[in-house]
Amino acid sequence: MTSEEFTPTLQQRNPITYQAHRRQAFWQIYFPLIVFTILVIATIVLAIAATSEQVSKWADISLIFIISITMVAFLVVTVGLVISIVYSRRLLRATPYFFFNAQRFIYLVEIRVKSVSNAAVEPILKINGFFAGAGALRRKQN
Repeated sequence: MTSEEFTPTLQQRNPITYQAHRRQAFWQIYFPLIVFTILVIATIVLAIAATSEQVSKWADISLIFIISITMVAFLVVTVGLVISIVYSRRLLRATPYFFFNAQRFIYLVEIRVKSVSNAAVEPILKINGFFAGAGALRRKQN
């Protein structure tokens, strides 16, 4: 076997799907990136060219955005905590019943295992007890 047999053949790309992929990549990746870059550059230019009154105005607007984002994050965390508290309460109400049933089942298993193990050991204990009694009688007679 030669190495030519194992080399993969390069397939030609489908031009229709490749062009569709290129269009989607532009509109979904590159276009939003370009728009965001333009907005950032415009904001930097406005910040550099602003007067002191405009700087104060932009600072207030920025503070409003920062506070609103923090409030949304706080709201999401608060809703998550409330949901976890409600479901924890429901879980704590339901668990005693299920744990009681589980404990009862384990207790029944314990009783059955003890009775089976006692039944399995009983013949051996009787034989050992008989030999121990016979040995004690022999020692007493000597």
